[in-house]
Amino acid sequence: MFEYTLIVIFSIIILLMYLSSKKRDRFDYNRKLELDVKKQLLELRQKDKLLIAQSKLAAVGETLAHIAHQWKQPLSQINSVVLNIEADFEDKKLNREVLEEHLNEIEKMTFYMSDTIESFNTYLQPSESVEYFSMKEAFDTSFELVYKLLESRRIECKLEIIEDTFVKGIKKEFVQALLVLLNNAKDVLIEQKIKYPKIHIMIHNVDNKAVFDISDNGGGIKDEYFDKIFDPYFTTKPHSQGTGHGLCMAKMIIEKSMHGTLNVENHVNGAKFSILLTAEKEPN
Repeated sequence: MFEYTLIVIFSIIILLMYLSSKKRDRFDYNRKLELDVKKQLLELRQKDKLLIAQSKLAAVGETLAHIAHQWKQPLSQINSVVLNIEADFEDKKLNREVLEEHLNEIEKMTFYMSDTIESFNTYLQPSESVEYFSMKEAFDTSFELVYKLLESRRIECKLEIIEDTFVKGIKKEFVQALLVLLNNAKDVLIEQKIKYPKIHIMIHNVDNKAVFDISDNGGGIKDEYFDKIFDPYFTTKPHSQGTGHGLCMAKMIIEKSMHGTLNVENHVNGAKFSILLTAEKEPN
């Protein structure tokens, strides 16, 4: 009887040791799995940061192109005023009143150029501060940076506000996403040589969602491109004209930073991109 009891006790001890070993192995496995998941998440975040950094470098290049374009006209006007000053001086018409008129015109142009730099500089400054802002307010900021370029290409841009709504996020990032969509529509219209190019913006509300729609009459997106349109490095433009970062970055900003959605569909005579964000109450 005593020997039987010892055998039972010994068996229980062995079983407990086995279970303890299994539990430790399972803990080690879970710990390893947790570390692997964290490592992969970290790598994905680093890739996202790299992609955004590359996109911002591409945006800087586009920004310089915008500045150069917006400075072209005032520089031409300043040059014209200088020639007028020289002509008035030669004709002995350059009295104090005429000179002040010319200088005021030059000053007006230089103020415009300074404002252009200030607008782009504000846009390019890094910001991590979350704030409340309206859809229209963000659109106005982005449109201010590109309207001269759209105007020079005779692209009609119509803004329709059914209901403006406040949203929450990093405003500069959202402005950057809107710039991507505006530039994308502009590029398509130019590439397709649309006779009467149009961009239509609609700001409205659907089921407590703030919606920003941007559509164009550029002919729409080919079926084979729909699954790739937001992929990094995918572009239908020549490599010298596009990096394929823009739409991918816009989607990351809307969906990862602002927890919304960015969708695309063919609509009427072109493509329509739709941003949906949680509508917020106007801050006090």
